[in-house]
Amino acid sequence: MAPNKKNTVECPECGEKFDIADRLRAHIETEVHGELSETIRSEMEEKFEKQLASQSEEEEEQRQALDEKVKDQRSELKDLRKTKIKLEDLEETTKLEIEEARAKAVRETKRNLNQELEETISERVKEENAKKELENEKLQEQLNRQNKKIKELETQRTTSHGELEGEVLELAVEETLNQLFPRDSISEIKKGAYGADVLQNVFSNTGISAGKIIWECKKHKNWSKSWVTKLRQDAIDASADTMVIVSTTLPDGMASFGKVDDVFVCMYHEVPIVAELLRHAVLRVSQEKNREENMMTIQERVREYVSGPEFSMVMQGVMKAYEAFEDDIRTEEQYMKRKWKSRRGYLRNVIDSMTSMIGKLEHLGGGEFDVMKEISFEQPPIDLLPTPRDDEEDDETA
Repeated sequence: MAPNKKNTVECPECGEKFDIADRLRAHIETEVHGELSETIRSEMEEKFEKQLASQSEEEEEQRQALDEKVKDQRSELKDLRKTKIKLEDLEETTKLEIEEARAKAVRETKRNLNQELEETISERVKEENAKKELENEKLQEQLNRQNKKIKELETQRTTSHGELEGEVLELAVEETLNQLFPRDSISEIKKGAYGADVLQNVFSNTGISAGKIIWECKKHKNWSKSWVTKLRQDAIDASADTMVIVSTTLPDGMASFGKVDDVFVCMYHEVPIVAELLRHAVLRVSQEKNREENMMTIQERVREYVSGPEFSMVMQGVMKAYEAFEDDIRTEEQYMKRKWKSRRGYLRNVIDSMTSMIGKLEHLGGGEFDVMKEISFEQPPIDLLPTPRDDEEDDETA
């Protein structure tokens, strides 16, 4: 907008032209602005002071509240420390009480276990004692039965005193063997039959007969050598491997179990031990025999195969193959002989023809030049050809 010329004034000093209205407006605005600024500044300062005072009061209140809160927290912290100390004391006391209760429980448990163990051991001991007492009672009953049987047999004697006593001993030996070896066959040789008193057939765990033990029972005042001779014959008749005489009287110089020639001699109270030893020996001998029989079985199998038709057929096949191979070689050899004979004939014909030709040429030349030298011909060495053997000459003749 262009300035109004009526309100325009020129400065006498600088010569600048300006609008009076604009300058007054600007001056008024400056003064008004200054007054307003001062008023606003005063109001703002007053308001700020009031706010600052109010804020100071609030801060003071907050500080006091914070102090109170800190004081309360310190009090609470103090109370907490006291509570912590009490808890620690209580924990220590509780720990001691727990350890004491645990130790008491352990002692109580040990005491109970020891008591139970003692009771168990006591019960086991009672059971074992009861078993032993039962076994002793059974043995005593068996002994009583044997004694009773012996007494019954002694009271029933109708024949000679020595024969009846021997029969009682025989029954005792038989019953002892039956009790010791229930798997074996224990047979009594009846009175009046020729032979020994008891025959024991020993069986292995597999039920196979391993051998026989023959027992002769004698109850006499004096020992007799004839018993040994008779028992040998009885063993032969019964096919027994081992012979035993159970006697109340032993040979001179023998105080306990021993051997007279090949016959074992013992007393009745030694029968269990002697029977165990002899039975074990019979089983061992049987095992060795079976092992030897198995070895013989292998040899017999080899011998049977070699002498059998299968081996014979195999050998015949081998021999036929060998004979066929030999015939083939012989045929080939004869063929080659014929070939050599034919080739030798060809060579001889060549040599004869060359010799005849050379003789003819020398005859025509009158002997003035050497034909062989002129034609540079050398006779091939006949030695390089195979020399005929006597049998080849025979073939040629044939």
